[in-house]
Amino acid sequence: MKIKAFYFYLVLFFVGFFQSVAAQSMFQPIEMDPALRYGILDNGLTYYIRHNDVVKERADFYIVQNVGAILEEDNQNGLAHFLEHMAFNGTKNFPDKQIINYLETIGVKFGNNVNAYTSLDETVYNLTSVPTFRTGIVDTALLILHDWSGFISLQGNEIDKERGVIREEWRTRANAERRLWSASLPLIYANSQYAKRDIIGDTAIINNFQYETLRRFYHKWYRPDLQAIVIVGDVNVDSVENKIKTIFADIPERKNPDPRPIYPLQDNAVPIVAILTDPEATTVRIRIDYRHQPLSDRMKASMAGYITSVANSLIENMFNNRLDEIAQRPDAPFAAAYGSYQELVKSKDAFILLAIPNEGKEKESLDAILTEAERMKRFGFTPGELTRAKADMLSAYEKSYNERNKTKNNSYVKEYIRNFLDFEPVPGIEWEYKVIQEILPIMSLREVNQIAEKYVEVENQTVLITGPEKESVKLPTTEEVLSMITEVTKADITPYEDNAPSEPLISKAPKKGKIKSKKENKAQEVTEWTLSNGMKVILKPTDFKEDEILLYAYSEGGLSAIDSPDDIPSGLLSSSIVEKNGLGSFSQIELNKIMAGKIAGLRPYIGNYEESLSGSSSVKDFETMLQLVYLYFTGVRQDDDAYNALVNQYRTLLINASSNPNTAFKDSIQVTITGHNQRTKPFDLNQLEKVSQQKALEIFKARFSNPADFTFFLIGNIDIKEMEPLILTYLGGIPEKKATEKWTDRGIRIPKGVVKNNFTKELKIDKASNFILYSGDMSFTLENRLAIGVIKDILNIRYMESLREEEGGTYGVRVQGSVSKIPQNEASLQMTFDTDPKIQEKLLGMIHQEIDTILLNGPMEKDLQKVKENLKNNFNENQTENKWWLNAIISYYKDGEDMKKNYIRTVDSIDGEVVRRKLKQLIGQGNVIEVVMSPK
Repeated sequence: MKIKAFYFYLVLFFVGFFQSVAAQSMFQPIEMDPALRYGILDNGLTYYIRHNDVVKERADFYIVQNVGAILEEDNQNGLAHFLEHMAFNGTKNFPDKQIINYLETIGVKFGNNVNAYTSLDETVYNLTSVPTFRTGIVDTALLILHDWSGFISLQGNEIDKERGVIREEWRTRANAERRLWSASLPLIYANSQYAKRDIIGDTAIINNFQYETLRRFYHKWYRPDLQAIVIVGDVNVDSVENKIKTIFADIPERKNPDPRPIYPLQDNAVPIVAILTDPEATTVRIRIDYRHQPLSDRMKASMAGYITSVANSLIENMFNNRLDEIAQRPDAPFAAAYGSYQELVKSKDAFILLAIPNEGKEKESLDAILTEAERMKRFGFTPGELTRAKADMLSAYEKSYNERNKTKNNSYVKEYIRNFLDFEPVPGIEWEYKVIQEILPIMSLREVNQIAEKYVEVENQTVLITGPEKESVKLPTTEEVLSMITEVTKADITPYEDNAPSEPLISKAPKKGKIKSKKENKAQEVTEWTLSNGMKVILKPTDFKEDEILLYAYSEGGLSAIDSPDDIPSGLLSSSIVEKNGLGSFSQIELNKIMAGKIAGLRPYIGNYEESLSGSSSVKDFETMLQLVYLYFTGVRQDDDAYNALVNQYRTLLINASSNPNTAFKDSIQVTITGHNQRTKPFDLNQLEKVSQQKALEIFKARFSNPADFTFFLIGNIDIKEMEPLILTYLGGIPEKKATEKWTDRGIRIPKGVVKNNFTKELKIDKASNFILYSGDMSFTLENRLAIGVIKDILNIRYMESLREEEGGTYGVRVQGSVSKIPQNEASLQMTFDTDPKIQEKLLGMIHQEIDTILLNGPMEKDLQKVKENLKNNFNENQTENKWWLNAIISYYKDGEDMKKNYIRTVDSIDGEVVRRKLKQLIGQGNVIEVVMSPK
């Protein structure tokens, strides 16, 4: 491949346009953001520290390991991931589970704020939202990272206990997708290390490896020259830097360490084709990789690499817009398709194409994506496409620049991780926004097209096709695939035709409404308007984000307003149909082109008892978001082609859905907990056949017809005086209707008493899936809602300790709890978990036993305090989030709850007796449902 050489050509072309950048500096590393403290200790440990007080007294602590499953020896297959688990089971300074226990006492929750992941090439551990108001907490967080770096205990008894957890993780994750991926590795990565590793590993090794085998992997690869510490948040940078130098000093530099290998992939002159099936697969998936030699690390870190990444992003945007257009045709060969240029493995990049064919069009889908790649290669893109892609990119950078002083910790952390692992530059948004404004105007269509041309070559190409194992699915043979690849290169292909509308979204502004009444709610710091068409508008200006405005609107009714159960399927798809059909005089394809460069989006939704609109925009595109609101009320359109394309997409997703055991399990839960109500049938092919475009549009128009039924909430960087004319035009201008509606009780209820639904199914994996639901009457109050939430979190802790850690019987129990008021006041607690069928009854008994223990003795005080501390921690952190305040204000107007005033006070009032009493109130009603799916 000559693509690397071509990048040099492109960069040299740009040099002449940069007055302020010397030619030789184009290939020098871009300087780091001056706000970032970066360094490397004598032992080789890298560190990144940044002060960021957007969230006061909180910080994120990460340790990044340039180590993954790819480094395992054959007798260590799966141990990189196993080691990640062991980091939480005891270290030098934190024996047993003390890391988790300590962190949860300060509100840092395991699973949410304390976690890790392992991939083929990296392992990353994180502690997020750690309080920094005490020096001791910061010191402890650093000491945890220190221990993960070099002092994980790896005690034999803890290793043995974790074997069961890993086995159950394997059982839970062993679905068709993972099996197909694992089976594909020896084929598409033939004769390479990547052919041998799938992260989760070999269960025979997991069950039987010697302790020293894991310890040897740890001591060989977890070492400072392959590690980075990343700390971002409200910390004193000088102090933290000095602490890192002190705390990590006892981790010795490794003398003559084995170099961290970069494993190659062999070149292939002829495309590699792999075709695989699985009886539990639900869709056909086609993936084509055009492999390329990556830029050198030095190039990635330079202006040359930065310009290259910009060009790649533009190409990805334009190419995917073409694929989206094809997917929206009624005769589309695929339901969805996507293309991206990215790192494939450490030693190779790739232009990757993915497609999900529509049923019966597997060969046509392969031909279509091959043809689009060839069309791009031969003819490139059009001026209009590039203009729109540049506009999208510039708007994204502008928004990031405008909000540069409100950037959350995680955004910085991700950048620094990519810098350490992949040499991505981190110059800061001020530099990037300035440079992007220089790059985009001079990046010509010719140069972009020349890069795109080099994406697509026959050599170093792989094709992977996976799908269901059934006669009706006709996958192409290897010979047919190879023939199609050859034929496309010779085919008569025409250039893409770019038909972009020139008209505005709304050609004639509606007649303005008026403010009928105005009131200031000082307690909630909001302004309340009632408009002349009856609509209520609640406005809350904030300064949490410089360039964000959130919108939410709701009205009672929803699917409950539909009389006939036969029309429910049309109601369920009505929002999707309206979105797919476009708005006003524009199709969805045309609408996407009009919206290029605009940061504004809006989604309609029809739920069981209400309809809603939710969206967001930048400040400058606020008018566009309001125009979309107006069109959803007045500009819904019929489009037979778009509708047929959508139905085909759903048919593709549903036709083999029953092959997936999880679908049967979820559907069984749904019909059981709703008492087999005709209105709550699972959406399947039979339901799809009942959908009517005309009925769906009728339902949507009925729900979104009367502005007087709706309450709108607007929160963010709002200048009320400046935006008032826009609100009165596009919200106040929606025509008034007299009819109003409320939700209707259709008798959907959770069954009373004890209900059991145990069934068997043919399964590839020996697995029992379990669902338990307790329900009962309970008032919809803040105390009850928080108490049920506390009980849920306490049970999560208990099940983590008993079912997972002590028993090793499941990867995890998912606990959910809620209190609702529609259609009636009701509370529920539900638990879901997978396990080995041999111990299913035992674990089910343990689920109920943990509840009985709390009923008898109340919760453990330490568990209760951990949960309450986490709730308060999250509450304090969320005070700078527009989204949290939006939900709080919605709760105030919907439910009369003053979250700002009452939340912390209510959390503090929940003691052990309250937990025991509320749980007894729920469990004592004797309503429990069990759904169990076991293998035949």
